Amino acid sequence: MAIRLVPSRRCIPLILLGMALAPVGSLAKPQYGYQGDVAPENWGKLSPEYAKCTDGAEQAPVNIVSDRTKRKANAPVLVPSYRPTSGDTVVNTGTTIQVNTEGRLLIGNAEYKLLQYHFHTPSEEAINGVHYAMNVHLVHQDAAGKLAVIGVNFVEGSPNSFISSLWKLLPSAKGQKVSASLPSLDGVLPKDLSYYTYAGSLTTPPCSEGVQFYILKTPETISPAQLAAFQKLYPMNARPLQPLNERVISTSD
Repeated sequence: MAIRLVPSRRCIPLILLGMALAPVGSLAKPQYGYQGDVAPENWGKLSPEYAKCTDGAEQAPVNIVSDRTKRKANAPVLVPSYRPTSGDTVVNTGTTIQVNTEGRLLIGNAEYKLLQYHFHTPSEEAINGVHYAMNVHLVHQDAAGKLAVIGVNFVEGSPNSFISSLWKLLPSAKGQKVSASLPSLDGVLPKDLSYYTYAGSLTTPPCSEGVQFYILKTPETISPAQLAAFQKLYPMNARPLQPLNERVISTSD
């Protein structure tokens, strides 16, 4: 299996996969981006509502240093329940491709509903300073409104069958959306669901905190052609790594 990772470089702005929870019709105003006046370093200046992007203490994404993580005693098991879907909405948000969908996730005894998932290239989180070619963030919410995000990283290798189905439907223009019936999202999950977990934030404005990330340790593969098809729309859409500050990253094993 060919693996090509992308080293982290401070001189290259990295974009975090857009976690826009609002429908495409209510895209944030003013619109953010990854270059020029609307690049991540300027997000906090675009609107008072985006202040957390500049002064937040628990921002995402972060660099996960494996030998500095703490094993979590009685770590909750991730139990996703994803089925083939009909009536999903695939949206080109102007910063990523997002799929509004449904599904269920148990984290221990806590139940979450799947709201949407979206893609970043390169991966937003880094593992030991290295970014993967692409990742997907699966955004879930519990009854109290708390967000839990599963992150799956991709390396170049064999084609991914789920990605093959989704990529046939990619809307090419900002604001464009299409309805879709898709296979189970199990197709983007590795068999081993061991994870790193940390408290973070939305990785796009307004950068709200209180989001729990579960970054899976085992990557999946995508083909070079699949990666290129996404990068044709979004060559880079990852937010730069944020300071860890006093946070501790835990590991499930």
